[in-house]
Amino acid sequence: MIYTEVIEKTYELVDAIKQSGEYKDYIFYAKKVEKDNELKLLLAEYHKARDEFEQALKYKDYYPNFDIVKKRLQEQKLKLVNHVLFKQYKQAEKRLEQHLNEIEYRLKQLVNIKEKHGKIYYDR
Repeated sequence: MIYTEVIEKTYELVDAIKQSGEYKDYIFYAKKVEKDNELKLLLAEYHKARDEFEQALKYKDYYPNFDIVKKRLQEQKLKLVNHVLFKQYKQAEKRLEQHLNEIEYRLKQLVNIKEKHGKIYYDR
């Protein structure tokens, strides 16, 4: 198989992935997340709390109100992960990731030289 055929097959695989239900679900929820103002606000608040926590973590023992900053981050994360649309998005993302991992695993099995031919030793 020549290089151009490999590239063509790769594009065919990409097209097949884009036609899969997992990919379509992920894109659907990604677009919904982009348009949801409430979720955008929750994400912004979470990122702000995470940034503040990361800054506080550098000076953990000396940072004033470290426990409050940590608790605020935990609260923001809970609000985010309990949001219905965010849950659906993350579930779709996980299904797509599993689908891609399965494809990767199968490709690796197909081209794994060691399993098919054993170890190759070179004389030096």
